[in-house]
Amino acid sequence: MRGTVERTALVPVANRSNAAYNAMMLENSQIAKIARQVATANLSSSAVVTTVTTAPFTDSEGRDALRITIVLSPVEGAKIEGDATLDTLVQIQEHLLAAGEERFPLLEYATENEVTAGGDS
Repeated sequence: MRGTVERTALVPVANRSNAAYNAMMLENSQIAKIARQVATANLSSSAVVTTVTTAPFTDSEGRDALRITIVLSPVEGAKIEGDATLDTLVQIQEHLLAAGEERFPLLEYATENEVTAGGDS
């Protein structure tokens, strides 16, 4: 593992519309904190993590999932390697599961310019 990530306390989210869904879910701020720590640990040699946003969504099979957008400011002349992005996805999923969050994370990356221009990642 490339970096050390702080563990987060589990907090239930109130007023869940799907009452049959008994798993504990983390708040968006906790999810963003975990994602930022992992992304920073894995990508710091090639990019600066400037913002992390999270939002619930439904995957293609109708299951609750998480959309996590990691906004990066690339380091001049550096290239983000595929292993670093894969490690980031796997480690975010592992840390979320360890914290009790069972929704699958879908990671999206964007540059600051794309976010400012309203572009898709």
